[in-house]
Amino acid sequence: MSKIQKEVDLYKDLPPRKLKKVIRQYKSLSWSNSDKANFLFYFATFGAPYFFWFDVTIGSVLFFILVHYFLFWKFFFGFLKFKLVSDSDRIEIDQIIEILEGHLKEKQNKKPLD
Repeated sequence: MSKIQKEVDLYKDLPPRKLKKVIRQYKSLSWSNSDKANFLFYFATFGAPYFFWFDVTIGSVLFFILVHYFLFWKFFFGFLKFKLVSDSDRIEIDQIIEILEGHLKEKQNKKPLD
């Protein structure tokens, strides 16, 4: 059994409300692979300590932006492909989301027999 199918089997029998919550969590993981998420995360985690130690002046802000751009954006993201969620994991996560959304639609289309 594939890794994706095992993951889907854990959640496919949940009630629709909990299944929606699981899908939202997987979507947030998928978004964590985006350039915006990585930029914001490293900008904040590098910026907070930087501005704690250095005064906020035009020179320090420009230096911070340059270091962030060349060190994180060009080196970590561009050269090393260092991200919060890897590209292969994002592909798997997107497949899991697609399958779980299919199960959710099936559950929402079922009508109770009365």
